[in-house]
Formats: sequence, C-alpha cells, structure tokens
Amino acid sequence: MKHRVLIFVVVTFQCLLSSMVFAQSREVTGRITDPNGHPLTASIMIKGASGSGTSSGANGIYRLQVPESADSLIVTSVGYLRQAVSVKTNTVNVQMIADAGFNVEEVVVIGYGTQRKGDLTAPVATVDMEEAIKRTVATPMDAIQGSVPGVQVVSGGAPGSTPTVRIRGVGSFNNESPLYVVDGMFMDNIDFLNPNDIEDMSVLKDASGAAIYGVRAANGVVIVTTKRGKLNTKARVTYNGYAGIQTPTNMLKMGSGQQYADFAAAIGRQDIVDASISRFNEPGNTTVMNTDWYGELLRSQALIHNHNVDVQGGSDKITYAFGLNYIDQDGIMDAENFHRKYNIRMQTEARVTDWLKVGFTAHINNFHNFQPNNAAFRQAYFASPLYPVYDERIELADPIKFGSSDPIGIPTGFWFNNPIATAYYNHNETKGFQVLPSAYVEANFWDNKITFRSQLSQRYQSTHNIQYNPVYYIDNNQRADRSYLRSGQGRNSNYILDNLLTYRDAAEKHHWSVLLGQSTREERWRDTWVSANDVPASQEFWYAGQGAQGLGSATGYGENGFRNAGVSVFARGTYDYDNKYLLTATFRADGSSKYQTKWGYFPSVGLGWVLSRENFMQEQNLFDLLKIRGSWGLLGNDGIQPNAGYAIVNSGNNFSGIFGSVGTTNGVRVPGYRVGRFFTQVGWEMVEEWDAGLDFALFNNRLNGTVDYYHRETKDLAFSRPIPFMWDRVYGNWGTVANSGWEFGLNWADKKGDWGYRIGANATTLKNRVTDLGGLANIMNGFPEWAAEFPSRIEVGQPINYFYGYEVQGVYQNQAEINADPIASRYNEQNPGSPILPGYLRYKDQNGNGELDESDRINLGNYLPTLSYGFNVGIEYKGFDLGVVLQGVAGNKIHNLNRAMRRKYPQMNADAAFMEGLWTGEGSSNTYPSAAGSVAAWNLQASSFFVESGAYLRVQNVQLGYSFNLTPSIPFRVFATADRPLIFTNYNGFSPEVSGMGFDANVYPVAATYSLGIRASF
Repeated sequence: MKHRVLIFVVVTFQCLLSSMVFAQSREVTGRITDPNGHPLTASIMIKGASGSGTSSGANGIYRLQVPESADSLIVTSVGYLRQAVSVKTNTVNVQMIADAGFNVEEVVVIGYGTQRKGDLTAPVATVDMEEAIKRTVATPMDAIQGSVPGVQVVSGGAPGSTPTVRIRGVGSFNNESPLYVVDGMFMDNIDFLNPNDIEDMSVLKDASGAAIYGVRAANGVVIVTTKRGKLNTKARVTYNGYAGIQTPTNMLKMGSGQQYADFAAAIGRQDIVDASISRFNEPGNTTVMNTDWYGELLRSQALIHNHNVDVQGGSDKITYAFGLNYIDQDGIMDAENFHRKYNIRMQTEARVTDWLKVGFTAHINNFHNFQPNNAAFRQAYFASPLYPVYDERIELADPIKFGSSDPIGIPTGFWFNNPIATAYYNHNETKGFQVLPSAYVEANFWDNKITFRSQLSQRYQSTHNIQYNPVYYIDNNQRADRSYLRSGQGRNSNYILDNLLTYRDAAEKHHWSVLLGQSTREERWRDTWVSANDVPASQEFWYAGQGAQGLGSATGYGENGFRNAGVSVFARGTYDYDNKYLLTATFRADGSSKYQTKWGYFPSVGLGWVLSRENFMQEQNLFDLLKIRGSWGLLGNDGIQPNAGYAIVNSGNNFSGIFGSVGTTNGVRVPGYRVGRFFTQVGWEMVEEWDAGLDFALFNNRLNGTVDYYHRETKDLAFSRPIPFMWDRVYGNWGTVANSGWEFGLNWADKKGDWGYRIGANATTLKNRVTDLGGLANIMNGFPEWAAEFPSRIEVGQPINYFYGYEVQGVYQNQAEINADPIASRYNEQNPGSPILPGYLRYKDQNGNGELDESDRINLGNYLPTLSYGFNVGIEYKGFDLGVVLQGVAGNKIHNLNRAMRRKYPQMNADAAFMEGLWTGEGSSNTYPSAAGSVAAWNLQASSFFVESGAYLRVQNVQLGYSFNLTPSIPFRVFATADRPLIFTNYNGFSPEVSGMGFDANVYPVAATYSLGIRASF
C-alpha cells in the first residue's frame, strides 16, 4: 500500500512538473525560404538564450521549442542578412534577404547538379556572363580571357578561330583541352555557342570538383547551362546587338626598300638591287621600290556585327525560352575570309504534377567559314620590298598580272612566292550544321528529399569542306597547271544517357546529400574525302565521281573515323554540420572500349571549415566569411590515341638480309621476317591532384577573395619511344609531368549614393616539370620541318618542350675580343675559310672547356607562362557605367621562327627592328649581328637570339554605357566598346599570343574591335 502511494505521488509530481514546463514553452514551426521562395538551410536561435536553437532541413522546415518569455528568433544563413523575427504565433515563416555584398548563397553549377557556393570544398570558378558578353568576340572562351584564375586562353586572329584553353598548365603530350559540358552533352569546344546564349558557366579546376567526370576530366571541366525561362514570369523579349569595325593592331613594321637594299648589298647581293632598279625605274632613277607587303595584305577595316534576340517567360506550370542569334565576322586579311553562324535555342519545362516535371532543350547551329591561307603571312615576312604586287611585264601571268621576285634574282618557291597571290588563289570553305537536342524527366518524392532525373542528350554534326585551286601562272614556281578540287564530308553522332538519383535531408544541424548516377555514351566520327583534277572554276561543276556534273571520276579518296562507347557509374556525397564543417566525396568508375584496360576508377574527397561561424569568431568584426578547404582526387585523360593492340609481321625477300648460295654467281635471297608494328598495353593517362584553398570576405562583404595552392601530377603519360637498334617506335604510357602553382582572386565593390565602383584582380602562377620519361634521357621535338635546326626538348626536371640552344652573351666588337675568347679563336683555327668576325654573336661557354659543343646548349625558356593575370575596374554613376578589363602573361618565351628562317634563306627581308639594330661597327650594337654576320652559319644556330619574351599586357576591353527607360516597362541601354585596343609587349611580331609550342611562323594578327550597340527589353 505504501509503495502504491509513493508511486502515485511520484507520477503526480512528474505530471505537475511536465505541466509547468509545457506551460512555460511552446513549439514553433515554420519554413525558411530565399527571396524566390525556394527552401533554404538556416540556423534558428532564440534571442537571449545562448545555445538554444535548431536548423532548417533541406526542405526549409524547422521545429523549435520556444519559451513563452521569448519574443523573437534570430535567423542566419550564409550569404543572407541576419534577421530577427517576432514570435507572436506558433507558425513563423521567414523569407531571407540576400546580402548584396557577398553572394555566397549563390547556387553554383557543378557536375550533375548544383551546390551552394558557401558549401563548396572545391575551387569552382563561376563566370560573370553579364561582363563576358560585353566583349565583341565570336566564341565564349575568348570572352572570359583573363577573367578566371587558373584558366589560360590563347586567342587566334582568324575569324571564328578556336582559342587554345589550358586549365592549370599542361599535363599531356596528346590533349590539353578541357571537357565542355553543354546542358549535359560532352563537347570538344563551345565555339558554336554565342556568349549571349549562356546563363551560367562554371569551371571545375581541381580533382575534387572534376572527378565526377572521371576519364574525361584530366584537363579540367567547363560546365555551361544555357538560358531558361522562369515560373510565373511574363514573356520578356530582349534584343542585344552591336556593329563594329576590326582594325589590325601592333602592326609589324618591316624593313623598308632602302633598308633591304643596303642589307642586300652588305651580304653580296647588289645584283638584286640593280635588277629591281633596272626593271621598275625610269633610266637615271635609282630610287628603290618600297612595297609594304603587310600593308597590302591587311585591310584597314573589317566589319563585325552580332545580333541576339532572347524570349523568356513562364506560367505557374510551364517555363519557356527561345533564342536566336547571328554573327558575321570578316577577317582583316584582304582576301576572302569570314566567319558566319546563326544559332537557334529552344527550351521548355513543364510541371506535370507537383512531383513530376519534363523538359526539352535544343540547340540548332548553322555556320559558314571561309578559311584564309595563312601561308601568305609567312611569305609577307620573307618577301623583298623591291618588286611590286602586280607586274604587267610578266606576259605569261594569268589570269591576274601578279608580280614575282624571280625577275630580280630571288628564286621563288614556297617561301618567296607572292603573298598577295597566295591569299587570292585560295578557296577553302566549310559549311555545316549541328543539332544538340536534350530531353529529361525529373521526379521528386518524399517531400522533395528524393529526386530522380533521367536525361538523354544527343549531338549530330555534319560539315562539308571544299578546297579549290584554279589554274594560274605567276612564274615557273608559283603556278598551277591543273585545277584541283578536294571535297570532304565530316559527321559526328554522339549520345549520352544519364540516370541520376539524389537524396537530400537534414536533422537538427546535420545536412547531407547523396547522388547516385549511371551514364552510357557513344561517340562516332567519320570523315571522307575525294579529290579531282581539271575541274572548271564554276562551282556548278565542283562534284567528283562517276556521273557527276561535268566530271568523269575522282583521282583520290580517303577516309578516317572512330567509334567509341563507354559506361560509367558514379556517386557523390556531401555533408555539413551547422554549415561549419563540410565534406564532399565522389567516386566514378569509367568503362571504355578504346583501350585494352577497360575500367578506370576515380575517387576524390574535399573538406571545408567555415571558421567565421565558430563561436570564437562571433565577437570579431573583420571577417564576414573565412573558410579553409582542401581536396584530393584522381582524374583521367582518354584523349590519347587508342592502341591498335596487335602486331604485324612482314615476310618475304624484301625483309631479309640473309643470302644463301646455290651455285650461281650472285646467290639467292632467303625469305625473312620482320615485325612491322609494335604495341604495348595502353591506358588513359591518370592525374593525381591536391588543392588547398582559402575563401574570405571582409568589411561588410565589400572585399572578398580566394587563394588556392594546387599540385597536379600526370602519371602514365603516353608517347612514342624509339626501339633500340630499329627505326620503329612503340606507343605506351611512359612518363610523368607535374604542374603546381598559386591562384589568387580579389574583388572589392561598394556604393556611395549615386556612385558605385568595383575593382577586381586575379593571378595564377605555374611551375611545369617533367618528372619521368620511362628511363629516356630526353625527347627532341620542335616545329615541323625545322625541329633539327631549332629544337625544343622534353627532359626530366625541365618544363615541357623548352627551347634548347646556346646562350648569347653579346656581339664581338673587334678582333681583339675574338682572339681573347677561347671558343672563337679555336673555331677560327679549325675554320680558316669562314672565320668568326667582328659583328658576330658571342656564345657562352657553359662548361668552360673552351669549345662550343653540345654541352653548352641550355634551357632557353618555354611557351607556358609562369604568371597569368587580369584586372578589371568598373564605375557607375546614375545611368552611366564604365568598365575596363586588362589581361596579361609573363615568364613565357616565343621562338621567333620568322627571323630564324634566314638560316636557309639569306635573301629574305626582316622586321624593321632587326634591320635597324644590325651591328655596323664597334659599339653600334651588342644585341644584333652585322648584316654579313646575320647570314653566316655561326650566327644561325639555335640560340637565345631567336628566343624572345612572350610577356604582354593587353587592354582587353573598354565599355562605356548608358541605361535608361524608354517607358516604365522598357529598359534601354546604349554602349560603345573597344575590344583589345592596346597591347604592351617587347615581342618582335604581330602578336605574342602564339598557340602550340610557342614557335611563331607568323600567326594571323589579332584585331582590335570598335563597336556601338544597344540592349532593350520589351
């Protein structure tokens, strides 16, 4: 009985206590959303109650026990303003206000999904497309040049040319281009897109961000999402267009007629000068001709115009977007060369039910390019100014009376052909179209915690190239006795099927997501061509084959192509605790039909710590955000050539060196056998990379920035190596290359009344080193046809393809200096017929043995910049805005192959700086040789004389605009733009932007563009 009484008393006391507790607190629930109504993860604290709080889940919903005495809650989320909200009811919904100073809550497009910028553990760079479209360029990657740390863009000058893009250096001898993903489709480049088509562009630079793409991601990944409609938005039509002129910049000034005449006389070719005067002057007139070949080859103005129309809108169930753009760009070469394309973009998405939506996107691209004959630029450097573009005296010249150097004693051939004629007699035209359709279905379950998405993306491209050379005659070398037609057809047909399952959830301060994916892909490419001779000039006869109009049969045929398939499975998990401790882990398994090794495995992990959310940081007023992060991962590169995987054995007498006597005088050869193809197991190259980074924001988010250190090592580097005692080579995975460096990005933005301004800067350092060549000491390389004379070299401990040669220390000023130099005096003793003379180059004796030999050749630099950087400044006042972008590189070298060609062609012209700098006597120059010395073999060896700094600073873009409203609902903007108007460089060439391995054999000049444009929305 006593026990029952005791139990009753205890239970009664507990009930009273519970009643008291519930009387003193209540449960408050609600939903946290962003300004667009989307669910948001946030921290909810009770004001005045330290340590009491919770977090909203992935669906934005929270639950919290709140004391009756509490009057408000404090709601915080990274990237949004801190809010205090009243607790007057049991349901408190909060719509957060974005912090305009620092948009860390920005949703960033990553591989197969999106992620809040504040949750990233990888250095994912996002591109400001509003700034990018201010540049008057034809391709999107040209538009971001100098804007993204870690990304180097080398632009070309020819209309519609594809820029070279490198992310964090070069780690392969085979393929250095990143993977482009456009609305889910894998692409080799995005030249077909107009920058106005792009809504978001993200660059995945490190292994943690890019490993989700596995074997395609070794060179980085650029993810492009095109413009889409928005729900509950009225239809909006936007026009953005400009028209402008392109003009040559940094024009290379060549030696004048008189300078060339003086030079020709100095090297013993006065006959060239006399022949020119005799042929082209009146009797008694000794003035030499002065043809400016570059001036004749280049237009002073070339037109470019771009027009874009975009329509976006949506109801409560359906979104839609439609885009149409057209660009027309003429080249600055004064011949037929242009780039024209138009794009049609369509997108729609329908919410079939609350949990199901379907969507469709399509890009239709049509282009027409007329490629110039760039050989004309090389020939314009070589051409003597002592003969004219046209010469009526050449009776046999037909159909146009082009001039020739042959009558003045300079033998023609490729290098001395008339450059204007080379540009004129050229027809190289490519037309094509491309279709990129993509369809998807996406279902959401369990209160939007689980999402399943299936997407089919396809690409079909067809191109047709026509090359035609007519019958013409200029001289016995520059001529075509028979017309020639080559017709080629290329076809790409690819597809990717992705299936993605995503789970997002939260509990208290824990938030996580899991992505499981499967992908299947196939890629096909086929190129076929036929050729024919004696084809009439009229295009109606430009067909080859039996039954073709006006032509009997083709004289040549060729075909190339590939067909590859792959299947992949992948996963990604993210986790954070209280938005402070961040974890991202990915794994991808790729199967490919290209190699004997069928599967590759690519894991990665990234960690982040948001220090600014720690309690010990709450009292400080300096940092608004401070986050440190680190990552590691493996990537693959399947851009190397697939191995044939079998050997060929040649047999017969032709492969035998054994002779057996059968009693005859000469004997009989015995059949032999020789292996004709060697192979080894070849797999994709592997990249191992780790990255350490810091993100920060200060001064009320007016200053924000990022710092990263990266180290990436490419293993199983594929290349061909020689087989001892044989001419054959074998292709395999032999080497290792490392790239490392720092990346910096810093931006400041503020507004004072009607004035607003922003300043930004970025910089990237790069150290590139070859660390293994599979036991080889080095590999010699170089510009095709000139590798033996002017080599580059691949060597362990050195950067890829460094220029290899002698170091020039100056010029011998007198005979005493020659006699005092052991190298020169010894050389003169051994070569009395061609001695070193005053005005010759002085080479450094690196090993001090008194002789110029192979051991004196050194690393003269290479084509990769050790520093790339960019700056931008913007000012706004009421409706006016002014923006300036600068971009540059340093630490790279260019091999000026234009000057070096004098090794074989002494009668060629040269740039004015060369002509004016020539040594003419003691003390006149310690940099350039004498005229006679410039054609002597001693001075034409591979040396630092021909290797110049490739550093430059370019004013990339200047735009002045004014925005106003035509009506309250029609915003209008007019703008004037100068794109690439100025460049500061010491390089003696048209442009220091030289693609490939840095050999300049006269590139197509980069033009400046001056334009006017308007933008209006209706």
